[in-house]
Amino acid sequence: MIKITLPDGAIREYEQGISAMDVAKSISEGLARKILAADVNGEVWDASRSIHSDVSLKLLTWDDAAGKSTFWHSSAHLMAEAVEEAFPGVKFWVGPAIEKGFYYDMDLGDRKITEEDLARLEKKMNELARQQNPFVRKEIPKSEAVSFFTDKGDEYKLDLLSGLTDGEITFYSQGTFTDLCRGPHLPHTGFIKAIKLTSIAGAYWKGDEKNKQLTRIYGVTFPNQKELDEYLAMLEEAKRRDHRKLGKELGIYTMNDDVGPGLILWMPNGTVIIEELEKLAKESEKAAGYKRVVSPHIAKENLYITSGHLPYYADSMFPPMEMDGERYYLRAMNCPHHHKIFDAEQKSYRDLPYRIAEYGTCYRYEQSGELFGLMRVRCLHMNDAHIYCSKDQFAQEFKAVNDLYLKYFKIFGIDKYVMRLSLHDPAKLGQKYVNEPELWLETEELVRKVLIETGVPFIEVKGEGAFYGPKIDVQIWSAIGREFTLATNQVDFAQPRSFKLSFTNQNNEPEIPLIIHRAPLGTHERFIGFLLEHYAGKFPVWLAPLQVKILPISDKFLDYANTILQTLKNADIRAEVDDRNEKIGKKIRDTELARVPYMLVLGEKEMNEGMASVRRQGKGDLGSRNVGEFVSELRTEINERRAE
Repeated sequence: MIKITLPDGAIREYEQGISAMDVAKSISEGLARKILAADVNGEVWDASRSIHSDVSLKLLTWDDAAGKSTFWHSSAHLMAEAVEEAFPGVKFWVGPAIEKGFYYDMDLGDRKITEEDLARLEKKMNELARQQNPFVRKEIPKSEAVSFFTDKGDEYKLDLLSGLTDGEITFYSQGTFTDLCRGPHLPHTGFIKAIKLTSIAGAYWKGDEKNKQLTRIYGVTFPNQKELDEYLAMLEEAKRRDHRKLGKELGIYTMNDDVGPGLILWMPNGTVIIEELEKLAKESEKAAGYKRVVSPHIAKENLYITSGHLPYYADSMFPPMEMDGERYYLRAMNCPHHHKIFDAEQKSYRDLPYRIAEYGTCYRYEQSGELFGLMRVRCLHMNDAHIYCSKDQFAQEFKAVNDLYLKYFKIFGIDKYVMRLSLHDPAKLGQKYVNEPELWLETEELVRKVLIETGVPFIEVKGEGAFYGPKIDVQIWSAIGREFTLATNQVDFAQPRSFKLSFTNQNNEPEIPLIIHRAPLGTHERFIGFLLEHYAGKFPVWLAPLQVKILPISDKFLDYANTILQTLKNADIRAEVDDRNEKIGKKIRDTELARVPYMLVLGEKEMNEGMASVRRQGKGDLGSRNVGEFVSELRTEINERRAE
């Protein structure tokens, strides 16, 4: 007999060779119908795979990330079976699950897949799914695997096999399709109930543009049609809210080949948003006791060697510039400069916590294929700050940073969020992470304790920490449910030592500070991209590039319009007059499309009474208002930074 320990701590005994699916059936048939895979001692297995020793077991369903991943990877194999039938002789590279769905890269020779083919393949996949063919796992000797794919003339799978040895190779088969794959997979194809192949793209083999371009088919599947329909509706809404589309329509930003990829040119409207975000950050940081600093965009090589960026982060930095026999780098992070500012004057415990902030410009060499609108760029403006504190002060300072996040979430109407505690991987100490195992464990526990005590929702992720310490990655969801990594809150025990930073403690002895790296608003680029999609371009009044559009019904009322314009400007309200020779209906429609929050319509009655007819974006006519009262109320709405 073997012992199976379940997540609630219950221990059950079973015969050797039992599967996770059998365990599920022993609990309830209803549960068994939901099981997609199993977590066995931290490793994801097929639910049908035999267990021969004592293990900890978690049964994975659609509600688990690993369950979804298994579902979508199995769907990629189902698609490959349909493609192989429609295009005999096709060769497959890899077909992973991704954040939403899956893809498979394939070599079709001289043939092309069209949009019409996708519909045909969907129909075939549904047919194959209904057959409920089991996914069968088989361990294969390398010689047999090589022979199998040599007979098929499949250079792609032979390349994958070249890096594997006996004992590492498994085949999975379902229906007529067999593939080299480590798994895991669903019990059978019948779990896949709703299918949509979403797009066709080109992808270079191994991501190298020197290699052959393969065909990539993307798809998504669900356990029922209702979830697929909801997802497709969300996709349509996401297209409408795409920050790249809205950024162009609203004159927020532009890009130009002569300037370079990933380098954003902010238009006047985008610059207004940047300035409002900076104003919010500076007000908040001043109230929290931060001091502002300014540092250069470049530094000598040795600074980044000391900081650890060159040893651990060089691939993401621009190449060096040679000047006067020295090598200079564009900065990828502001922190090394800030450490030098801290160290410029001797500090005592009375000076701590020492908080310095800067909207610093950083440069990161993102690969061309990874650049994406405002979300992945090469020049970024970061809401950065560093807090130098003693260990006793750490908990309060770290909590204060998290409280600042919560304040911003409320201002921007962000209701769904989670803090991701990113930890180190002990197996990669000295490679990806500073080799200080005891300090890693100590600082990770410090952060964990603060999160637990403050009741902030968080999850833990191994192997995602910064090279110098654990960090919090702030995950937020937009109004349509899209997930973004907004910002970070990092603990650093390594750089204070490498920069030899210290302060004099109460015993008049030198002590090494802890450093908190924090950026609650992330970068202008990513955050404005998020806000464009979150608000669908309809910014709250305080953030809107243009807050009021004045619409005179005819030229007869232009003088009155300009008088109101001056009143608004005197109140520091961003406003314009639409003086075009157009009908008022068109002026209103154009202003709605431009997503201006307020419109003031002016005619004979309004001019004679010193009033304005007020319209609100998305709400229509609010009636006639006294101009002075309107300005006063609008100023209050702006000052309070109301969400709408």
